[in-house]
Amino acid sequence: MSGQFRDQVQKFLRDATLSKAEVDRFVDPNAPRWARFDAELGYVPNDSRVPDGIDGSISTYSYGPLGERQTMNYAARPCRISTYGNSFTQCHQVSDGETWQEVLAAHIGEPIRNFGVGGYGVYQAYRRLTRVELGPQGTTEYIILNIFDDDHYRNLDAYRLLRVGKWWRDYDRSLSTSMFHANPWCHVRLDPSTGGLVHRPNLCDTSESLYMLCDEDFLVSNYQDDLVVKLIVGGNVGEFGFLEEYEELAGVLGISLRTGNALEGSQAAQQLYRAMAFRSSALIVESLGRELEERGAKLMVLLSYSDKAVRQVLRHGPRADEWFLRALEGLNVVFVDSLGIHVSDYQEFSVEPEVYVGRLYNGHYTPAGNHFFASSVRRDIVGWLSPPPPAYRDREMSFAAQAARLA
Repeated sequence: MSGQFRDQVQKFLRDATLSKAEVDRFVDPNAPRWARFDAELGYVPNDSRVPDGIDGSISTYSYGPLGERQTMNYAARPCRISTYGNSFTQCHQVSDGETWQEVLAAHIGEPIRNFGVGGYGVYQAYRRLTRVELGPQGTTEYIILNIFDDDHYRNLDAYRLLRVGKWWRDYDRSLSTSMFHANPWCHVRLDPSTGGLVHRPNLCDTSESLYMLCDEDFLVSNYQDDLVVKLIVGGNVGEFGFLEEYEELAGVLGISLRTGNALEGSQAAQQLYRAMAFRSSALIVESLGRELEERGAKLMVLLSYSDKAVRQVLRHGPRADEWFLRALEGLNVVFVDSLGIHVSDYQEFSVEPEVYVGRLYNGHYTPAGNHFFASSVRRDIVGWLSPPPPAYRDREMSFAAQAARLA
C-alpha cells in the first residue's frame, strides 16, 4: 500500500470520527432510540416509535421477552416457526401487525416469531439465531433465515457505519427517536489459504468502549488495514494497488486481480469483494443447516431484494447473486427466490419498473409490500410444515368442527 493511499485511508477514517454527543444519545437508557447496545451483535432492537412509515406516518416497534417483535396473531398458541434476518425480516418502516409474518400468521392460523434486526448481515442474524435457538430456550422446529441482497457484504463489515457513511449520521440527528446503529460488531473474514471462515470479535464490546470511536487515533490504528475500508477508499480515489496483498485469497476464490489500470483495478476489487461476501454467506448457511439438523430443526432461506435490485432485473439486467443461488442448490437448502417472483409478477403489468416497485416499496416494503411477500412465500412455507398449519389441516372437516377444534 503506497504512502499516498495510506494517507487517503487515514483521512477517510478521521472524517468518520464520531462526536461524543452521538454516542451519548445511543447509550442513554432514557433517550428515545430504535436500538440499544449489545456486546456481541453491536445492537439489538428497542421499543420505539419512528416517523418512517408511509405518508410520513409513525411506525411503532414493540418487542417481546426473547427480543422478538411483538407477536399479534395467535400469540397464545405454541410457536413452531421463527424468522431471523435483517430489516426485511424485522419489517422496517411498518408498525407491529403490518409485518409479513403477521399477515402470514393470520392466514395460516398459527404464530410466527420475528427476530429480524435492521442492518444485520447473514452472520449477525446467525449469531442471534444461535443465541436463541441453540441455547436453553430454543424450542422452535422450523427456522427461516431471510437474506437481503446487501447482507452478504455486512458479514465482512467490522464497523458498518464506515460503509454506510455520513448521510446516515445526519439522518439520525434529524430524528426525535435515534436511529443510530451500525456500530462495531462480530464479523467474519476468509482464511487466505483455505477460503474458510475466520470469526472476528467485536472491537467495542462494552458501551464505554464506544467512546473510542470518537478518537481518530483509535480508528486509524484499528481500521487502516481493514479490507472493506481499503475497498471504499480505493473506489473513491481510483487506486487499487493494495489488492496485491490478497492474491493468495483471490487464487482460492478463482479470481484474477489484474490491476493494470483504474478500470481493471475497480473490476478486480468488486469481484474479490463479491466473491468473499457470497462465499461467507454460503459457509454460514452450510454451518447453520448442520447445527439445526443436529437439534432436529429444519431450515428455510428466503431471499429478499431492494427496490433497486428489482428495478435492475426488470429492465433485463443481470442479477448479482447468481453464484449464491447455485451455492444454495448445491447445499440442498430449501429456499424461496422473491426476485424471481417479482419478475414473474411484473409480467402481469404494463408499467415502467419504477411504477411497479413504487406500489410495494417505501425504502423497505410498505404494508402492501409485506402482503405481497407473505403471499409470495405462503405456498412454500405451508408445504414445508408438517403437519400443515391449522388453515390447511383437515380441510374436509366441516366449518363447525374446525371452529370447535380451534376454540
